[in-house]
Amino acid sequence: MNHIEWNNLVTKHAPRFGAFLQSWEWGEFQESLGRKVERIHREKNDAVVVAQAIRFELPFGWKYWFVPKGPIGSMEPKRAAKMLRRSFPTGIFLRLETEKDCGGWRVRDMNPSTTSVLDLTHGWEAIEAGMKAKTRYNIRLAEKKGVTVDVSGLEAFEDFTRLLEQTAVRDGFSLHPIGYYKAMLESLNGGGAVRAFLAIARYDDRPIAANLMVDFNGQRTYLHGASSNLHRNVMAPYLLHKFLLVDAIEKGMSSYDFWGVAPVGASLKHPWAGVTRFKLGFGGEIVSTGGTVDFSLNAPLYAVYRAVRMLRKPRRRQREIAIE
Repeated sequence: MNHIEWNNLVTKHAPRFGAFLQSWEWGEFQESLGRKVERIHREKNDAVVVAQAIRFELPFGWKYWFVPKGPIGSMEPKRAAKMLRRSFPTGIFLRLETEKDCGGWRVRDMNPSTTSVLDLTHGWEAIEAGMKAKTRYNIRLAEKKGVTVDVSGLEAFEDFTRLLEQTAVRDGFSLHPIGYYKAMLESLNGGGAVRAFLAIARYDDRPIAANLMVDFNGQRTYLHGASSNLHRNVMAPYLLHKFLLVDAIEKGMSSYDFWGVAPVGASLKHPWAGVTRFKLGFGGEIVSTGGTVDFSLNAPLYAVYRAVRMLRKPRRRQREIAIE
């Protein structure tokens, strides 16, 4: 199966958000990082399962397979999971992120299981009318203060990483190695069906906020955001999103995914409470999925893996989920 046929299948069976993680181009990006990628397509009794799996290395030579935002298709979820387990005889476990319950052992999410998705098909005026008053006010404040926004590529990479590092220290979350973000922009440069790019907000010609965005299948995804410790009072991130929303509408895109909010009913003390208030200020529909689950491929080794993980539980607060 070639990349066009694969992406057509992904488009046909796309989940509500995160379909880019099953695109052929995302697999090529993962391969550029030195990871092995397997693409599985099975059809049985008119039921289809599609899964792009990435192999991750663990200590002691152990390995596991991860299917981000998948499998997808028309096959009943538990049946699809069973079929996939037979497709990966090596490794200690298979990790899935299905839209619906497929069984398995529930583990901490690697990618968001709950997000906010904005419908772009009714235009900017409808989106603006659905925003919270504070969000509209902050957008206008940024405009009044003279904040500007432009779309950039690798030429703005140093500005982006500098802001990203400031944000990680300020808000207490971990980053990928810097080369990961550069490889993403290089691999997903718009030559295929997926485009990753940077958008930079400036104040007095100084970069003070930046987003790394991904476009695929009519959906624009806010993958990574960063902002300066300086000039926070000019509300640059609000205008940055307005620019990206209007641009997506002009390009005929259908939805805008804010890529992760706190689960419905979460405490105000939830690590994502602040960023959730920011994202939900733009309106949108809350979309929840079945979350991340593991299926053991080697029961004794998986038991050891889980025991080690329990002993090494991360203590740092995480505001953004790492994309794999």
